[in-house]
Amino acid sequence: MRRLLILCLIVLLLSPLPVAANTAAGQPTVFRETGHTLAYAFREFYDRQGGLPIFGYPLTEVFIEDGRPVQYFERARFEWHADLALVQVGHLGRWAATAYVDHPAFVPLPTAPANADFFPETGHSLSGAFRTFWWQNGGLPTFGFPLSEPFETVDENGQPRVVQFFERARFEWHPQNPPRYQVLLGHLGRAWLAAHPVPEWSLQPVTSGDAAWAAVRPTRVRVPRIGVDTEVVSAGFSFGVWDVPRYTAVHYWPISGYPGTTGNIVIAGHVGYRGIIFNQLPAITVGDEVLVTVNGNDRRYVVREVLTVLPDATWVLAPTSSETLTLITCVPIGVYSHRLIVRATPVTDS
Repeated sequence: MRRLLILCLIVLLLSPLPVAANTAAGQPTVFRETGHTLAYAFREFYDRQGGLPIFGYPLTEVFIEDGRPVQYFERARFEWHADLALVQVGHLGRWAATAYVDHPAFVPLPTAPANADFFPETGHSLSGAFRTFWWQNGGLPTFGFPLSEPFETVDENGQPRVVQFFERARFEWHPQNPPRYQVLLGHLGRAWLAAHPVPEWSLQPVTSGDAAWAAVRPTRVRVPRIGVDTEVVSAGFSFGVWDVPRYTAVHYWPISGYPGTTGNIVIAGHVGYRGIIFNQLPAITVGDEVLVTVNGNDRRYVVREVLTVLPDATWVLAPTSSETLTLITCVPIGVYSHRLIVRATPVTDS
């Protein structure tokens, strides 16, 4: 029986099922310097795109802002776009640049300058040390297009400083530093938090990695009519592989949305053992109510579709352009040759 269960989950994504996640991103970590966590897709992006020297320490926990999960760092804002299944860096550079709206450095250039990279999207160029830093440390996904030419201004300490603004960052020239640290990024995340209200709890330090994403992730799913009532675990993940804890449901991290936001909220669970997770799920019908618990509150969904598909129908895992709840298990119990897919949408109280 156990071998059949494992086989069912292997074919979900047509790749081997690991015992545990094989990416460090699957494990939440706490930065003692600020008392905040980093985990899952945000941690994977942070590590891949340069880490501490580029983004700084996390300053908040994850919370919902403008309809999506975000987290602030000293130098950046991370945004989880579940409809695209990717992390993007917020446009804090555009926000900070509004203080210089009339500065001539922000006027688009009429022609491409010599010995510089020119970006017609914004009409600005990259050259010298700023150009080298941009290309060597993540480029467009991390910093965005240039919004200005380099210019001299006065920094927070009253010192003259050459800077250049980008959509997602502000480059600063510090010639007194060793070569490796002569280009630094402005603390736009700190500046934004000083100027905008955010949930007070998100600023409070934590002591455990378990707090990562705690305010936005699903922790329980219930279908009252058929007796489904199970914990949901945000497990560690490996890209391209389904990591499902043996005895608990799992919120599938690499592509999942979050309750109350746009995207496909995918929750998978085993069947087969007495009283296990989704044993009663095959009895679900269109119109049933599904309750998903987030941060101690229940969000209500109604089942719109129930279907059985072959294991290669991985389209059910794809991101969606609207909030969708997808519950998955293997059927028939004892055979496990197909997948049961339950699609639900949020209930809007009129």
